[in-house]
Amino acid sequence: MADPKRSAVILVDMAHEFIEPGNFIADAGGEDYQARAKAIISPLQELLKGAREAGALVVYSTDEHTPDDLEMRKWPPHSMKGTKSSEIVPELAIQPGDLNVPKTTYSGFQCSDMESLLRSKGIDTLYITGLHTDCCCRHTSGDAFQKGFNLVWVTDCLQAFTQEGHESGLEYFKTWYATDPENQFLTADEVLSKWSEEKATNVAA
Repeated sequence: MADPKRSAVILVDMAHEFIEPGNFIADAGGEDYQARAKAIISPLQELLKGAREAGALVVYSTDEHTPDDLEMRKWPPHSMKGTKSSEIVPELAIQPGDLNVPKTTYSGFQCSDMESLLRSKGIDTLYITGLHTDCCCRHTSGDAFQKGFNLVWVTDCLQAFTQEGHESGLEYFKTWYATDPENQFLTADEVLSKWSEEKATNVAA
């Protein structure tokens, strides 16, 4: 069982750009996608509340692009630095003690000092959440796995452009990264329950 004090919840791209109509990414996904993206906000709220109470680190890994970023070769401007589109949705607002590590490509490990920041805080386990299961969360997971972090995917706190994309992303994780799938694919409630058990065990000890 992972010690929450050595764990971090990674929120990937939970910004207006990826959720709210009127933004390139959200509009590209359409109304069905927007509804599914919004649906993960409620379990994420509960997970973040429980994480902070348990002593787990909350880390925001969100696109903040400039016109010179390599992603602009592939995609139109989106989630541009300094604009509302790159701001975290208010329901999941950054709190004191959280870590905000903006990124300029799919994985925060590729374009920031996120790894060294996590190591400096003794973090060895990452709970992956956010958007999209089959893109930025996939690349983040791959880098984290190859850097030796333990991984847990919070299944009701992840989503993709399509439900099929979400499910194929989870299957990819299971095939290539999971070493103990039964304990690595959990809902937010299951994560909180395990942290509660850990706390009770420590109190009893």
